[in-house]
Amino acid sequence: MKPLRSMVLIAGLTAILGGCAWNAPMSEVTGNLYSHVNKDMYATGILAIDGEYTYYNPTTITPGRHVLRVQGLAPNWADAAKELTLDAEPCKRYYIAGYRVNPVTRDWEPKVDVVMPISGCPAGGGGGGSTNRY
Repeated sequence: MKPLRSMVLIAGLTAILGGCAWNAPMSEVTGNLYSHVNKDMYATGILAIDGEYTYYNPTTITPGRHVLRVQGLAPNWADAAKELTLDAEPCKRYYIAGYRVNPVTRDWEPKVDVVMPISGCPAGGGGGGSTNRY
């Protein structure tokens, strides 16, 4: 009876872990800062993608053109959401940052700061042999 219980447990774990894997090449966007060196660069919040509100960070998107509604997270930027058009490639993670145009004013622009490959992505865009998404 023990071998049957072990087989059921292994089958269940395989099904659970298989649900976490991507079956198609995807992309991700995040408002987290990749580097804290540039003092004119701030973290952002991704409010919406193509008009659909998002609550996850990072957010998984399909490859292709998307319009991001980005909120600056620096002081005094609370009411200044802006849009950024992004052409997402498969198996890439995009770090979206807010760049200060002038240190005296509230002007800022959302920009793609860093693009990193996602390891374990089915299209082979991720480097290394890890199957971990992060």
